Amino acid sequence: MRSGPEGIGDVAVRLASRHRSPWKGGGLAIGEDGRSSSSFDSNMPSLQHGSYSHAPGHEWLFVGLGGAMGLVGLVAVAALLAVRKRRQYPSLLLPPKQVIAVRSGLPKGPGGLKQTPSPLQSPLSTDSTPSPIVPFHALLEDRTRKLSPSELPVERGTISFTLSYDPVSLALQVGVVNCRQLCELVVSRDGQCLLDPYVKLQLLPDREHRVKTRIVRATTSPQYDEQFTMYGVTNEQMNMSTLHFQVVAFDRYSRDTVVGECVYRLAEAELMLHQEMRVELPLLPRATDSVAARGELLLSLTYQPAFNNLTVVVLKARGLSKNDAGTADPYVKLYLRKESGERIVKKKTHVRRATLNPVYNESFVFELPDSKLDTAVIDLQVINHDRSNRNDVIGRALLNMEDAHVVEVLENPGRQVAQWHHLD
Repeated sequence: MRSGPEGIGDVAVRLASRHRSPWKGGGLAIGEDGRSSSSFDSNMPSLQHGSYSHAPGHEWLFVGLGGAMGLVGLVAVAALLAVRKRRQYPSLLLPPKQVIAVRSGLPKGPGGLKQTPSPLQSPLSTDSTPSPIVPFHALLEDRTRKLSPSELPVERGTISFTLSYDPVSLALQVGVVNCRQLCELVVSRDGQCLLDPYVKLQLLPDREHRVKTRIVRATTSPQYDEQFTMYGVTNEQMNMSTLHFQVVAFDRYSRDTVVGECVYRLAEAELMLHQEMRVELPLLPRATDSVAARGELLLSLTYQPAFNNLTVVVLKARGLSKNDAGTADPYVKLYLRKESGERIVKKKTHVRRATLNPVYNESFVFELPDSKLDTAVIDLQVINHDRSNRNDVIGRALLNMEDAHVVEVLENPGRQVAQWHHLD
């Protein structure tokens, strides 16, 4: 251990031993004589021959600068494309337009139409209540009146037709010529004719060769001049068959109504001896047109063969017979029977109190497969409900599969057909 104060050289040696140089392999050495020697000169890059080698940290610095410049270039290109697209489609970068209501001198109605004050007030509306929606057929009923079957005359008009028969081709030709002086079913207050008639024709009793003419508008004497040929009619059928004519009034809003009908036996024509003959017959009312003393029942039928369902809707009744008190409490019983009279299903409506013209609007569904369709009978009974005594039957209607109403329903599956039925 050296005594005395340390020299400057000793202090420098101690400091050099504690702190290393940052250069690789570099160091500082101080000799005993106080001179410093360094290995920095040997490890530093040589500058004498003009060569310089990069350190590893400098390479990453250049890579970062290149990436930054590339990113700046991409941003510039994107901005340039956005500016060009904005020039082509100016509305893409603009905010959506807002519709602003501007008050004008006159109020605006629906759709922006200006409303001018009218000196006339509508009879159907006021300023505080909306206008009622009145159906067109309801307005039409106010100007017209439909006659009931009892108001119609017995003579319904006449129909003219021609007949000829070819025994070689077994063809029967029927020509519907015209109708004359048909009775009107609807009376208009202004005297306008509202009858739109057409003719339906079929061959009985087989109900074959069903045809119909076109509709002639607004006339009681329509002219048709239409020919219909029925093939396969043998001589035997000519002697046994009958032609059935029906003049029908077309109704746009409800079921068509039969104006009159007539039948003609082909055996009376002697078509073998005549080339062609013309026949004119009077039209008579249907048997169901006259209102029975016991009243009538309005039914709606619908048949759906896919589900084997027959839907019967009891709509209403009218003109029911009175009891001792001068009124009635009617309800309707519905039976689905076999031809033998055996009951299959029974249903009934609600009771309507103190009325001879009850309204029901009740629907009933009967399961009726094809195997039971031909032998089924619908039995409808209108009964007066009496709490003290036994219920009395006011009237009854039977519908089999040969009834005209049922036949029309079966020919139009899925269609709802309504018709009045008189009570016996």
